Order: sequence, then C-alpha cells, then structure tokens
Amino acid sequence: MLAALCVSCLWAPRVAVAQSSPAKQAAPAVAASPDPKVLADFQMRLDGYLKLRESLARRLKPLSPTPNAAELAARQESLAAAIKSERKNAKVGDLIPPAMALHIRNVVATDFKRRAASDTKAAFEEVAVGARPAINTTYPANAALPTVPPLLLNKLPKLPDNLQYRFYARHILLLDGDTELVTDYILNVLPPLAKGDPDHD
Repeated sequence: MLAALCVSCLWAPRVAVAQSSPAKQAAPAVAASPDPKVLADFQMRLDGYLKLRESLARRLKPLSPTPNAAELAARQESLAAAIKSERKNAKVGDLIPPAMALHIRNVVATDFKRRAASDTKAAFEEVAVGARPAINTTYPANAALPTVPPLLLNKLPKLPDNLQYRFYARHILLLDGDTELVTDYILNVLPPLAKGDPDHD
C-alpha cells in the first residue's frame, strides 16, 4: 500500500494594513505541454508497436465464428508469445523515450502536489506492490489492475486503443491491454511507499 502524500502549508497570521488589498493566491502550477517533436516521436513509436502487433495477429490461426473463452485465451497467449519473440531485444525507452518520460514524471508530480492527502490515498488504494517491472512480462494475474485517476489521465499524452497507463508499485507501466504485456515503463514516478513495502527506499 502506498503511503498518502501529504503537502502541508503554514499560513502566517493575518495582519491588518490600512488601505491595502489582500494578496492574490498564486495559481497552482500546471505541467507544460510536451514539445511537439517529442510528442510526435512518442506517437510514431506507439504506432510502430501497433503495426507490429497487427502484423503478428494476422499470422495467427483465425478464430472460429463463435469463439469460446478457451479459444480467446489461447489466441491471446499466442499473440503475446509472438510479440515477445519479435521484441526480445526491447529495452526501457524504446516506446517511451527519455524526453517523454520526463514530461510524464512532471505531469504526475504536479498532479500529486495539488491533491489532498485523502485523494492521494484513494488513488492508490488498489495499486499492486511487487518486484521491479520488466519488458515483455505479463501483468501479474493475481494483482489488482487499478486505473489511473481520470483527472490525471486527461493530462497525460493520449494513447491509442488497447495501450494503457497503469500504476504498479511506484512505477508507471505502458500495458498492452490485449495481451497484458508490459511494453515499456517509467521507474519510480509515484510517491514513496509506506515503510516495510519493497520499494520504500
């Protein structure tokens, strides 16, 4: 369980000053939009992955007109195996390049600075705690699959269908929703976990 991130503010006592107007409170900081070239590069990498997945899917045995659960599961496993084989040399940053990873870090940090402690705790209520992620591994079947809070998700770069941002421990995964494969990830984006959890330090 992730510890709630609490930002405390100390307010100085008000002092009456004749004929003075109260100072305006500064507007909350908002993460800047990514450079258009960085965003275009990110989208190009994602499109390349989707084209690869589509190409590999076409090579698989077609499903029957009314596939049952076992057939669907078998096809998912076959597609996952084909992707793993084609991306056996994939490394961190292949789909989320460093410049985009930095932008995502900034967006998340800005979001959590503006959240109340109770909101942060609620956002992480079901976030799984586990070992460091690895590309081409399947998301743990027994782990919760929490969604990214909607307001934060709206600030992140949009993803094509079936690619998803997911919280896992302190990390953000780029998950293939069809195969449940980890396609890329960014380490230690989220606030520290509670003491005693594997990734606390």
